[in-house]
Amino acid sequence: MFNYNSNLNQFYNDKVRLKDTDKSLIRGYKDKNINRIISGINIINQEENKSYPIPSFIEQGSIAMSTTNQSEDNDYDIDVAVIFPKNSIFNNPLEARKFVAKALNKNTANFSKPAEARTNAVTVWYSEGYHVDFAVYRTFEEYFQVKYEHASTEWLDRNPKAITEWFLNKVSSLSPNNNFSTVEKSQLRKIVRLLKRFSKSRLNWNLPGGFILSILAIECYVPNTTKDDISFIQTLSKICNRLKNNRKIYNPVNYQIELTLNKSLQHQLTRLSEKLDRFMSKSEVLYLNDCNEEKASSFYKWIFNIQAEDKTLSYIKEYSLTEQSAFNVSVHRGKTFGAIMQNIPSGKLKIHKKLWIKFTLVSNVEPPFDIKWIVENDGDEAKAVPDLGHESWDYNCTRQTNTHWERTAYKGIHKLNAEIYKSGIKVETKKFEVKIIK
Repeated sequence: MFNYNSNLNQFYNDKVRLKDTDKSLIRGYKDKNINRIISGINIINQEENKSYPIPSFIEQGSIAMSTTNQSEDNDYDIDVAVIFPKNSIFNNPLEARKFVAKALNKNTANFSKPAEARTNAVTVWYSEGYHVDFAVYRTFEEYFQVKYEHASTEWLDRNPKAITEWFLNKVSSLSPNNNFSTVEKSQLRKIVRLLKRFSKSRLNWNLPGGFILSILAIECYVPNTTKDDISFIQTLSKICNRLKNNRKIYNPVNYQIELTLNKSLQHQLTRLSEKLDRFMSKSEVLYLNDCNEEKASSFYKWIFNIQAEDKTLSYIKEYSLTEQSAFNVSVHRGKTFGAIMQNIPSGKLKIHKKLWIKFTLVSNVEPPFDIKWIVENDGDEAKAVPDLGHESWDYNCTRQTNTHWERTAYKGIHKLNAEIYKSGIKVETKKFEVKIIK
């Protein structure tokens, strides 16, 4: 196989592995929200004359496992376990999650929307792109052992430290680490990060999350003592073959729990299998005698969807203030809320789902006229529904400034076209593109 190891590691260090400064920033968000929960509980106790205890907290997820990648969209997952004594929290798991959301919402800061009690966690969304998931637990002692239960649709037996300990143990025990090894320590962690980078390389893709990818990477890991690129290619090839034969995945710390009963995850795994099929086909170039650095580079650029450098954020902000697009666009938590983002040029807007976008069209066409609003949805989620778009009309517009609202529903790249008609004849078309992240 063509030796691309040095180039791959350079890319990994420059564009994949999270920098220490960013890791500190993310943990700062975590700490701020932990303090918000503590402060919120104290406020609730004062307002309602209650005595809810202050919970303990455990870092979870990719930050705890050191598998968080760089993200141009600041789309960082921060996972924290919030642990209450069993006799001090609501017996209904939904009420327990709502209580934590209530405490957080006593101080919403620059949240893009209020903290939300979802099925498995309480989520805080930041307008910058970050989000923090607080999984709620209760703990108690049984037969001289400390037990934990997670507040999901019901209270589930789950240790908040088990997954992290499982992963760290696998990285330590499976990665090459002997006198004959020339790769850096923790090769398995690097492979997980590269797999996650591949799975997030296209905004329109809707593939399994980091936990499922980590399970697959560990199960199919092919270590190599001298080359990370060989380990990466062979591990992904093995995952591809695995998914062709078997798409059932079980919780690695409790094999009685099948994780793939969820239909949404089944669809994600099907799509991952399809992407990896294409990966295997394209990777054949690396094994040809005439493969050179240019051909290998082209292959890796396809894997990670490496494009030309985009403009900096500071340039985008300056551009949005000096050159107005056809639309004046603002983002809102709801139609009755003020803007949390505004003055954004087409193609530069990246926001989460479940928000509202207000499009204000300013036209030079003399009224009256009709406007045909055309929404084009793209991406795995929209195709699965399917909901590839819709149309609506505003008739007999008497003003040159007209507004239109859309709610963000699917991850992917979406477009809004505004066609202006006079006397039944189309005289102008304005377009706007938005990128919706999870």
